Amino acid sequence: MRRVTAQPPASVPPTSPQAPARLILVRHGQTAHNRERRMQGQVDTPLDETGQRQARLLAAHLRRLGVQAPRIHASDLSRAHATAEALHRELGGTLATFPELREISLGDWEGHLYDEIAARHPELHGQFWSGDPECCPPGGETPQAVGERVYAHALAHWPQAGETLMLVSHGIAISALLTRLLGLDYQTEFQSRRYLHLNTAYSVLTVDPASREVLSAEVAQAGHLTAEETGR
Repeated sequence: MRRVTAQPPASVPPTSPQAPARLILVRHGQTAHNRERRMQGQVDTPLDETGQRQARLLAAHLRRLGVQAPRIHASDLSRAHATAEALHRELGGTLATFPELREISLGDWEGHLYDEIAARHPELHGQFWSGDPECCPPGGETPQAVGERVYAHALAHWPQAGETLMLVSHGIAISALLTRLLGLDYQTEFQSRRYLHLNTAYSVLTVDPASREVLSAEVAQAGHLTAEETGR
């Protein structure tokens, strides 16, 4: 994998030889809105029973992989925070919540079925799901804006040598962050679905703590989920 450098603030010192760090990006577990195919955005919907089970499966899976005592940052929306709590119980470390890690705001679309929005706003709906980073739902925000705020949070809290930072967030927020970290085009990757994260899917990035280079990436991993948990 080619190395990509996340742009640091001017105060970050020059690259120095250090042990690598790890950045783990986790999507929250399933909610009723996910199950019903409703636009969720920043609506504060809780995990359903499947989502709670997914979070426990992920926590046990990461423990078996050797993840210990991570620094966990979660979106303050309850579905992400509850997922992070399950990880914290199993893996230890610390847990804090941040509104900067929330999902994209979908404005007037939130709470409505995908099919309803497609019928009501066919052109704008199609533009949004084509991955246009500048497309803004009525009263909402753009994928570009989401990427900027989540990326800024990652840079401000970049993991130190040997540390694991886990960001528990949401589907579009994670896609927007990943494409920035890997130096890829958001719309191209959104259309390809390569970086689509199922509920509780995760990506592991090995990073340089000083230069902020991404040294390797395992993206959209979901091996801990059975067919029942994925809804397939």
